Amino acid sequence: MMKRLIAFAAAVLSGMAFAQQTYTTTSTTVVKNVVTTIVEQVTWEEPNTDLKTIAVFVQNRTNVPGMDDEVDGVRDRLAAAFAEIDGFAVMDSAQVADTFRRYKVTVAEEKADVYSGIFSGGSVPRVAQMLNCDYVAAATIVNAGSMRRNMGGRLSTVYTLRMTLKIMDSTGASVDGMPTWVRQYPVLDAGDDPMNFYQILFDQWAGEVTSIVAQKSVKWRKPKSLASNLVNFHVSTTIDETIAELESQTKGTSGEMLLELRRVVGGATVEIDGAVIGSAPGDFQVSPGLHQLRVTREWMTPYTATVNIQDGTSLKVALEMSDDGLAKWGSTEALRADLARRYADAARERNVKMNVNVDTTNWRDVGSGASTLRVIKE
Repeated sequence: MMKRLIAFAAAVLSGMAFAQQTYTTTSTTVVKNVVTTIVEQVTWEEPNTDLKTIAVFVQNRTNVPGMDDEVDGVRDRLAAAFAEIDGFAVMDSAQVADTFRRYKVTVAEEKADVYSGIFSGGSVPRVAQMLNCDYVAAATIVNAGSMRRNMGGRLSTVYTLRMTLKIMDSTGASVDGMPTWVRQYPVLDAGDDPMNFYQILFDQWAGEVTSIVAQKSVKWRKPKSLASNLVNFHVSTTIDETIAELESQTKGTSGEMLLELRRVVGGATVEIDGAVIGSAPGDFQVSPGLHQLRVTREWMTPYTATVNIQDGTSLKVALEMSDDGLAKWGSTEALRADLARRYADAARERNVKMNVNVDTTNWRDVGSGASTLRVIKE
């Protein structure tokens, strides 16, 4: 479990915002010199496509006991406040979670990479693409603390809270500067739970920062959708072929479960242009053309190259053991044996049955030296 908890919310409560439309008809009749006029109005709601859709993420970077439990509340405060801004639609957290599942962001390590990338800016384009949102708001509880003072014989406690907010568009670019927010809240004879006073500061922060965003957002231009200009490509590694032998030993298991086992045991981290986009093996989307590809895995030599990605491109990276890997394992066969053990453990945890004996003597897909790339289809 991550020590620093991260929460996310993300276009209006039901998932779509609507604008009210009214149609008026007037009819006039004359009967025996009596003029009758009837006015009818029909009101309905249509989706408002001009709204700026925003996803809200919050992380806690403090060591204050109990602060991790406040992250969801902070997210809800900010999401609710943003929803009151004209022209904004705030995504629902359940919708975000469902989207992550559909994009196979299910492994804890991959989730951690995606979440940390939101706050560094690295994975914002990927998250915006998955959620189909225009902006991503990343709020951080930077610091929280208290100081006790004796004032005229009475004990006073001053609580301090420091918050930051970064808002980026779907390309990962920061749309506006947000100053670091620092406030103090003095309490005489404080005997209650400290979180009660931090919550007062959180309320104050959400109100003040929302006022700033409301003023600045009128100048924001809705970013153009990137989805229409994306191509599909596939990344795999030789580790995947090594694990294929283990997959042949499973009983009655296929599809998503096998892919999850691959990622847990042999999954390599895939980056495009410095942003983590997921784990290999996997299918991804990116704009066509030249990109910087980086594939990394513990105990392996990182692979980095500029690649030309077009629709349907399939890239296979031959990962080789690094010097540290050789120093730890001594031989590639020892690494393979460890992969077999970890795979069996992961399968057992997921109630996947396997044959007891796994023969690794014929595995030849992991070696030592420099990692290389093979373009299977372009």
